[in-house]
Amino acid sequence: MQPGIKDILLAEDERGTALLVKRELERHGFHVKVAGNGREALEIINTQKVDLLITDVVMPEMDGVDLYLALKNNKITESLPIIIITDKEMFQNSFTALGVDHFVDKASNIDMLMKKISQISLLRKEARHYRKVLVCGSRSDVVQQMTALLQGRECLVTVVEDPVDVVPKAFQMKPNIILLDLLADGSVATQEVIRSLRCYDFLKECAIVTYIYFTPDAVGASQGAIELIEDQIKACQDAGAAKYLGRFNRVTFLDSLKEFGIGGVA
Repeated sequence: MQPGIKDILLAEDERGTALLVKRELERHGFHVKVAGNGREALEIINTQKVDLLITDVVMPEMDGVDLYLALKNNKITESLPIIIITDKEMFQNSFTALGVDHFVDKASNIDMLMKKISQISLLRKEARHYRKVLVCGSRSDVVQQMTALLQGRECLVTVVEDPVDVVPKAFQMKPNIILLDLLADGSVATQEVIRSLRCYDFLKECAIVTYIYFTPDAVGASQGAIELIEDQIKACQDAGAAKYLGRFNRVTFLDSLKEFGIGGVA
């Protein structure tokens, strides 16, 4: 049995396959429940303890896609790990776009199932110790400094340059914190990125923090430049940003993130 995973739900409408997989997983020490369709699986998850869902895609009454969306749109079940059973690239691509990372080609592939369960167990163990941070910025030296400082506090850091890539990357990694350059270069304004992120329930608890990287001299002393920054700060806060850090300062950077679970002056 893998650490942290004890109760598994298998959603599979082929009874013979379901019984075979149930028996094999129970041989490895798991407690296994079986559902014949997505609706039955949803009822079990809502009423019983489930640590992992293994689900087929094509099922009667409620298929795997609708089951996945129902779980991810519910704050109680959004973090439930899921393994999708499919050998079709089209289905895998669709689920990957929704944020699924774990697939097996067929339920009876027990060796692959055990490998995926081990991967999920490791990820869950790491998630208890590490904060996941998504950083967006077009100035590489600043982003590199941020990354080094955050990794020094045992954070898992992912970097994107263009704001348009923030939302799809957030879908994949489900970060605890997102750091956005207030005036990042790109086709999408920072406040629009924040507004899009706040549309998704599974990102509601994610802390979105904005910053700028250039010096006041680089901005210029004109009143118009100052007003532009102030307008952007307000627009981002109205869209759902939790905090504005101001100009990046490596000395105070980590301390300014203390309220989000990252602390200590560098």
